[in-house]
Amino acid sequence: MINKSFGYIFRFLPALISTVIAFASVFPSSLERLDADIDEQINRIASLESAYSSGAVAPIDEKTIFAGDLEAELEAGIKFNELNFMATHNSYQTPSIGATKKMYKSLSQITFGLVSEKKVDFWSETLTQQLNCGLRSFELDIETFDRDGEISFTCMHSPYFEMATSCYDFSLALKEIAMWSDNNPDHLPITVIIEPKSSFLPLKDMKYFNIDYAKALDAVIRENLGEKLFTPADMQRGYSSFGEMRAADDWCRVKDMLGKVLILLHDCDITEEYIEIDHSVKSQAMFPMLREEDIDRDCASIILCNDPESLLEIKEEVISEKKIMVRTRSDKFTSVTDERREQALASGANIVSTDYPVRTDLKPGDYVVTFGGNSTVRKAS
Repeated sequence: MINKSFGYIFRFLPALISTVIAFASVFPSSLERLDADIDEQINRIASLESAYSSGAVAPIDEKTIFAGDLEAELEAGIKFNELNFMATHNSYQTPSIGATKKMYKSLSQITFGLVSEKKVDFWSETLTQQLNCGLRSFELDIETFDRDGEISFTCMHSPYFEMATSCYDFSLALKEIAMWSDNNPDHLPITVIIEPKSSFLPLKDMKYFNIDYAKALDAVIRENLGEKLFTPADMQRGYSSFGEMRAADDWCRVKDMLGKVLILLHDCDITEEYIEIDHSVKSQAMFPMLREEDIDRDCASIILCNDPESLLEIKEEVISEKKIMVRTRSDKFTSVTDERREQALASGANIVSTDYPVRTDLKPGDYVVTFGGNSTVRKAS
């Protein structure tokens, strides 16, 4: 038994040492890569701004991404909650650095594959590329920085292991969406899910997200999106609450939302405090996303139900009866099944997030999740 134990130790000692070395090198290497990502974002936005202003970029034909006759549906008065959108998850993430790949490879070895080394192969194209491919729903994770009262927000998955990002400056990310919208004024509404993170290893000046920072985030969103922002008040119009609006089965018509952007606040530690600002949510810039146990609340508009199998069980009550919109997930990177994909597509979810969206670099035979062909939006069935 002792010899067997020693054999085990000596067998995995090199992998353990390799993991420790890789772990130690991740942070400095990530900071170096982050500097490059920041420069890339700034240069990309400047280049896009120049291209748009010169008229060099042709607008996208929304009819080509819709499964059906978009013009007929708009004319018939299709409502926002009657659409299904394909969405991306971690919509900002760029390829992992070498040190992170080495760390996950070592972790995979010492955990017998429980930690998949393929996890680091995930990355997203830029927001502009995704928009051009037909994606109209994103998810951005944010970290909060407070430098002597000057508050800013950055997009990244982790401030230590996964800092690679094409959207480091959140304000510039909103500008990128707004510029694309300006160039495509009749686009279908875009939804952006914001998930505030609470880092366990904060960088200098990084803070835990609280209600004051949520108010600051509202201000940043309003400042950068301006009239493009479609708020909870815009959706509710004369109704006193989302509950009253839903009871009347009167979500806004999509034709009245063309060219607009909705910001959704992912359920987080301060969700209830955010709602407390104004229970009607009419004063807020973001739609607070709730969970399935909250479907009877007047403030409920869009809920999270990431397990499509569970959603299928409550689909009739939540979507058909209560007229609540739902976000689900069809997969997780490296964890793909045809069954889960079909459940997600049949669940009625208005936002179906995937880590395998249509892309500019798809090759024949690549796994991709759509509503058929290249369709990324459809009328809910």
